[in-house]
Amino acid sequence: MSKYYGVIGNRDFIKYHGEKRPFWEFLDVQPDGYLTSLVYMRKDLPNMPMIFDCGAWSYRNEETPKITPESALEQYMVLAKPGDIVIAPDHMLIKDVDLKKRRLFNTKSAKRFLEICPEEFHPMATVHGMDLKERLAHAKTLVKMGYKHIAVGGIAARASQKALVLSIVLELRKAIPNVWLHVLGLSSPDYAAAWNEYGVESFDGSSHFKQAFTAGTFFMLESGKLKKYQASRPTKGELPTAPHCECKACSKLRSEGIDTRTYGSNENNMGRAAHNMNMLMQAHQIAIHGETIFISCVGKKLPSSAPAKELYQSDWFKKARVWAEGTGKDWYILSAKHGVLSPDDVIAPYEKTLNTMSSKDRRLWAKSTTTQINNIAPKGKITFLAGKKYREFLGIEGGRISVPMEGLGIGQQLAWLNKQNTKQKEMF
Repeated sequence: MSKYYGVIGNRDFIKYHGEKRPFWEFLDVQPDGYLTSLVYMRKDLPNMPMIFDCGAWSYRNEETPKITPESALEQYMVLAKPGDIVIAPDHMLIKDVDLKKRRLFNTKSAKRFLEICPEEFHPMATVHGMDLKERLAHAKTLVKMGYKHIAVGGIAARASQKALVLSIVLELRKAIPNVWLHVLGLSSPDYAAAWNEYGVESFDGSSHFKQAFTAGTFFMLESGKLKKYQASRPTKGELPTAPHCECKACSKLRSEGIDTRTYGSNENNMGRAAHNMNMLMQAHQIAIHGETIFISCVGKKLPSSAPAKELYQSDWFKKARVWAEGTGKDWYILSAKHGVLSPDDVIAPYEKTLNTMSSKDRRLWAKSTTTQINNIAPKGKITFLAGKKYREFLGIEGGRISVPMEGLGIGQQLAWLNKQNTKQKEMF
């Protein structure tokens, strides 16, 4: 699975209980590692896998960078620990500048950096190019030099040109299949899913921080997708429009009287950035691991044992089965007696329903069923075609859950299923 490296900048602190604390203490889970730049020279780094870059964006307008392989390595030696990835100094290729000089700098710098880099680190070089042909040639040159870790640079600014970006990375992956490939600066859920599909080893991005500070965007994970809300300004009498959130960042800061859904102090904004990263990492898992469907059992059954998908005989269940099978996704049945059933599990007919169970018995059922669901789909989106009594006590992360027929009466549910099944037939 592709690894996500969170980006550490120069102001990633949150004042909490009177002390400045690093933002990663406010994350629900840690990313696979972190990326930071020599521009910041942060020494207070988490004990996690790290990628250190040379900050080429900071000197992109200089004709000749002051940084050298020797000076970069001297700084890496202060910051990095054994096993970390360190990126050779490079110069961005920009239209209407001296490209020949920048290309020569990149080649010489990569070669020299590889020669002097200690074995305790993993040297990484960045692929550049004004077109795909040049990128492929540069990548092959770097691999021929001896690089086993390659970064793809210069594409983050083209994030909106998705087809172009995907084609560049895919062709690079094909051209250099036996190296660690890292994509710089692109970490949206859609891109994360693509990187995982292409066999890209790692990627990073900082848009969740930029969105929090510059645009005031507050991410929420709803039905498996990131939804953007605008942070409110209490000074203008605005109330938050984003839903209440219980992630670690929001709940810890709320106890200090800080609402991450609003503009205000650094704590409001940096807390929102940490919240956004919490939502983003959940969205990565959903995008990469896909969707699993769970359909509730029904009362009408065959009189004798049969595979579960055939045992249940109501019109509603048959239509729900057709829809689930038509999606091509994995699907299961929520049984009041058995918990979770595979469609092909052979079972005998039974008389048991959650609709008549006590709250205590439904809680017990939900506890064991939650364990089954998490074993089947520990990550990714979960879609329920099931009533509230089948869902209310399940311990599943809310952001992962989709209930497409929520609030619909039985007639409306049948109409929804008919419509979806008709759409599936038309597609094929």
